[in-house]
Amino acid sequence: MRPLRAEIDLAALRHNLRELSKRAEPASVIAVVKANAYGHGVEHVLPALSEAPQLAVACIEEAVTLRKLGAAQPVVLLEGIFAADEIALCAREDFIPVIHDLRQLEWLRMQSMYPLKAWLKVDSGMHRLGFQPTDMKESIVAAKQLAHIEWLGIVSHFACADEIDHSHALMQLRRLDDLVLPEGWMRCLANSAALLQLDDVCADWVRPGLALYGMSPIADTTAADFGLHPVMRLRTEVLAVRLLQAGESAGYGQGFVAPSHGQLATIALGYGDGFSRTIPSGKVMVRIDDKSYPLVGCIAMDMALVWLGDDRVSPGDEVVLWGDGHAVELVAEAAQTIPYTLTTMLTARVHREVVNG
Repeated sequence: MRPLRAEIDLAALRHNLRELSKRAEPASVIAVVKANAYGHGVEHVLPALSEAPQLAVACIEEAVTLRKLGAAQPVVLLEGIFAADEIALCAREDFIPVIHDLRQLEWLRMQSMYPLKAWLKVDSGMHRLGFQPTDMKESIVAAKQLAHIEWLGIVSHFACADEIDHSHALMQLRRLDDLVLPEGWMRCLANSAALLQLDDVCADWVRPGLALYGMSPIADTTAADFGLHPVMRLRTEVLAVRLLQAGESAGYGQGFVAPSHGQLATIALGYGDGFSRTIPSGKVMVRIDDKSYPLVGCIAMDMALVWLGDDRVSPGDEVVLWGDGHAVELVAEAAQTIPYTLTTMLTARVHREVVNG
């Protein structure tokens, strides 16, 4: 079997859920498991999320998958419904759509035989989905006319909560605080970044995603800075080692030229596994025997190259891409991307193995 493995540590996931729940108190946690649990494998992580009061996904297809896997909690649909015929399924399966436009409200009105719970989304400054704050009075009136809907309250999303400058997030929060809500309506505002570094945003519900999996969304920090544990450890093995002379090239397009006499390792990792071909040569470090070495040349579909210099390794030696103290946030920064993309883009070819289940 190909040696590229993503180890999914359920003990770390349980720890993170507990830590984030404590940080959010007295608010409750909606655990976000969209995009195949941020690439971790939703079927693997669900057993560790049984204590989460609710789950959240992007769309109804992901919610149906959760039910097939045995998830019992209510499931929030962050993008709401995409057609009127999805409403019956929401009512039957306890899916809670986030309603963000008049078209969705009309679908709910048309399907009045299906009582269900729902959130109303406010566009407080992200400018993607949601009703404008200036229109919220009328939007709430229209929503409350739907007597078969149990409105839980409002949802919004911070655009810049992960930045050092909190001015935009605080502006959004002021807009939300200015809203006059019906009695009993709750608020669900904070994503991972807001939960980790903004005050007074927890409201009634929070919905951590990235932080749940032990990754920090905030630049120049890692999950460890917030007491969180990485859930994924990505590792592979050395397939072969070549001795190069100074000036010899390797890989597609002679993408790597040896700066000196030294060793070059080929490892099982490629863009067919979701590791982008655009990652710059010599920037991303991997660990072999607790030493760091750069990925060099062009990432191929199935393989990548590691420059060892004067050091020696052998075929079969373990290579750690991230985990074991080699933070995925730092790998993402070197790869000129964000940790979200590194885990969510891993393909089905990467074997996922549960540990500490």
